[in-house]
This record gives sequence, C-alpha cells and structure tokens, in this order.
Amino acid sequence: MEYSTLFLKLRLAILSSTTLICLIWVILLSCVVFLRWDVSSLPERSFVLLFLGLDTLTTVMLPILLLVRFRTWLDGARLLFLLIYHIGFAASFSFGAQLYLALMTVTPDDRGVCQLLNLYIIIASWIPPFLLILYGMCLALYTLHCASLPRRPLSAAEETRAVKSGLKGALERQQMESSSEGQLAYLEDPLC
Repeated sequence: MEYSTLFLKLRLAILSSTTLICLIWVILLSCVVFLRWDVSSLPERSFVLLFLGLDTLTTVMLPILLLVRFRTWLDGARLLFLLIYHIGFAASFSFGAQLYLALMTVTPDDRGVCQLLNLYIIIASWIPPFLLILYGMCLALYTLHCASLPRRPLSAAEETRAVKSGLKGALERQQMESSSEGQLAYLEDPLC
C-alpha cells in the first residue's frame, strides 16, 4: 500500500524532533548524574537513572521506527509501548518529587537547587509523551481516513482469476499489500 507523503513527512518530523529532544535530555541527565550524584538522595538518583535509560531507549527506538517498513499496527504497538513507559515515569516522578525532597537533610541552598532541577525534570519529562501522543493522534486519524475510503474494484481478469481459484479474499489481501506492482488498494486520494 502506498502511503501519503504528507503523513510520512509529518511522521518524520514528529519522530525526529522527539528523538532529538530525548537525545538532548540524555546528555543533560548525564550531566546531572555526574555533577549532583553526591548530593542527591537515593530516590532522586533512581528516578534520574530511570529517565536516562528510558530516554536512551527512546533515542534508539524512534530511528528504528523511521527505518523499518511502515506498518500501521506495528507502529501503533511500538508507540503504545513508549507511551506507557514515558507517561508512567513522568507521572511517578511528578508525584514522587515532593517525597524525596522531604527525605533530604541538606542546606536550604542545596534544597533550592534540587527543587529547581526537579521542576525542570518534571517539565521536560512531559515533552516526549506530548509529542508521542501527537503522533498517535495523527496515526489514528490517518488510519481512520484510509480505512473509510472505498476499495478499488477488481478488474475483470482479476475477478475471473479469483473466482476460478476460490481465493478472492486472499487476492484482495495480496492486492492491498503489494505496492511494488503499482496496484493501489484504495482510490486515489491526496491523503492516502
């Protein structure tokens, strides 16, 4: 099946920007780990290391999404995986930030720096999930739009061949999946 160039460009832009943001976030979190390891509490270290691992995974997984053959259901499954982890970690960090601030027994200046870093981490931890949700909405709209289009009728030769072999359903599936022969499963539409 041929896909809309508009959708593929939008997909490329959203996934590339999310990858770039996660890569920058990995670099910044690495600096936080290096500079603040001694003065941070155990829960804060754990959250920062979890975010570091999650953003590293996202930085690797999103380019893979761009490089492999696009399949709507597989893209949706990978997107759901990333969304569950991103939203889960961001929500748990947002709710747990006050918990480990209370555990700290350091000077007020260190506490202020820690609060400021936590605020930045909370804000930045919600940016990748927002972009992934935006891509998920685009993917859902595109899928619904293409699914609502009527199928291209089979030609007489294809119909005869399908009836003779009794594999009309298999022929339609093959017709939908084969884009190398230039056959379109849907009518000409600028979005599909």
